[in-house]
Amino acid sequence: KALRSDIVEGKIKDPRDVDSTYESRREFDRYMVGYRKGMRQGYETDTPNDWSEERAQLFNDTLILHAKLAALTPPQGYPNAPYYFTPEKLEWYYKRHKLDKLLDPRIPAIYRYNFPQSLREKIQAYAKEHNIKE
Repeated sequence: KALRSDIVEGKIKDPRDVDSTYESRREFDRYMVGYRKGMRQGYETDTPNDWSEERAQLFNDTLILHAKLAALTPPQGYPNAPYYFTPEKLEWYYKRHKLDKLLDPRIPAIYRYNFPQSLREKIQAYAKEHNIKE
């Protein structure tokens, strides 16, 4: 929410905007890492001895709930959100072999190796019939 409010207020630029530049996308990536580290919960700390049993249990339950929500929620902040990658971030992942070359998101789905051949032929025939360029 904090990252989104900074975008709305104009402090940083949304990397998905048409007029975003390399520099604005890099700045967004730096902010995103900062927000991620700033929103971090205290998983590595012990529960203080002066806390009551109920408060300590509530703190532990809250940490577990936060961890489960973080595991299910993508960076965009809502369930089932698509992952958006800036071109620079994709290159970074690809050069470090974090992306499977066969599932590279920069390649349109119709040209991927596992796209059904019959469906590809139907789409290409339709495009040719209606003079649709790629």
